[in-house]
Amino acid sequence: MGLALFSILLALVIFLALFAAYLLARILKIYARARRLETMRSYETILYAALRKLSPHKTLETLIPDPDREALEEVLLRMGDEGSEGIKEKVIELYGLAGFRERRIRELRSRRKGRRSDAARRLGRIGDPDCVGELRALLEDSREEVREAALFALGRIGTRQALEAMLDGLEEGGRWSQEKIAEAVEEAGDGSRVILRELLASDDPRRRAFAAEVMGGVGGEEDTPLLEDALADESVDVRARAAASLGRMARPSSVPALEAALDDPAWEVRAQAAKALGVMRAGGSAPRLAQALRDPEWWVRNNAAAALREIGEEGEAPLVETLWDEDRFARETAAQALEESGAVERMVRGLEGDEGERASAERVIRRLAEIGCVGTVAQAFSDLPAGQLKDTMRRLLEETESLELRRVLDEHARDGDDVGEGVKPFGSLADAGEEEGRG
Repeated sequence: MGLALFSILLALVIFLALFAAYLLARILKIYARARRLETMRSYETILYAALRKLSPHKTLETLIPDPDREALEEVLLRMGDEGSEGIKEKVIELYGLAGFRERRIRELRSRRKGRRSDAARRLGRIGDPDCVGELRALLEDSREEVREAALFALGRIGTRQALEAMLDGLEEGGRWSQEKIAEAVEEAGDGSRVILRELLASDDPRRRAFAAEVMGGVGGEEDTPLLEDALADESVDVRARAAASLGRMARPSSVPALEAALDDPAWEVRAQAAKALGVMRAGGSAPRLAQALRDPEWWVRNNAAAALREIGEEGEAPLVETLWDEDRFARETAAQALEESGAVERMVRGLEGDEGERASAERVIRRLAEIGCVGTVAQAFSDLPAGQLKDTMRRLLEETESLELRRVLDEHARDGDDVGEGVKPFGSLADAGEEEGRG
């Protein structure tokens, strides 16, 4: 008994000792972190004040002679992130004088991918243009995360040499590389626009396509004509990306060029042109987009319908009229767009409006039933509470020849759904089938 009690007490003492050690470690860690933050704030105050008056060498020698190296590097990286005007070059120089640049360049050759990746990102954050050569070599690394870090760094550096190094990767990489390079070039901002303009005139269609795509994110008003000209490029890829970029830039002056692109022989270009007009909410293009609903390619029809939906009221009218189009694909695409936009529900509510609104709503609902697009109509009827509007809707649906709608009405009748005075449910489904057979 005594031995058992001793063992329990010993275990409890050991547990308490371990718990106390854990708490002590946590306290020391929090204390060290607080000291580090205090040190960083002190360095930040010193550097922002000193670098505007003193040289980096003098600042390091006189004001921070024996620094906490980790804290100093983090402060310099944060200053590099901010890109403060007037001291950016001094921050880069100080990063080198403190030995951080040399250390990180060595780590670019490390066997550990995490260390290579971290070193590249740190060099990118500081924005040192002298590291472009080493970072360019990293674009051929076997690890995706390392290549991505190198692209990030080159994009942050943003010099012409850095951007050209990234563009060399267009020939060597796949679509992943193109997307990451595009992100990095956009990160570089206005500094990349001159190079992109040159690339639009390149003999290499891959470079022209790349420039056409990225220009949509960084291009200005003066670049719009270049992209409009690119809509006539011999490469389908270039034309399609130019159309997409014009949509992103949303300049009203580009609308005629995009409308003309709806007649492009390549469906990819027509689809992107339709999408761009929708992004721009070009109400004046609604009739032209309505014509695109007859396009033989599904993507073009889908994008045209989505564009009309985005345009709003000006786009809804052409969609409604397309319900009577001779082209079956156009009718179905228009009906789907109206259903997805909530227009059917608005039409149902319109049955309570004035005479003109009611007539328009009845016309559309009846037409949707005629062409077989009854799912949303049936759902709208089912969702209505019992009352005059539901009775009106019921009478309208009774005039159709849709078996599906008849089934919905019969189910509501069997389930005891309220039926207004003078409104009677259909007969059985057998009767409906018999009538259809006679037709």
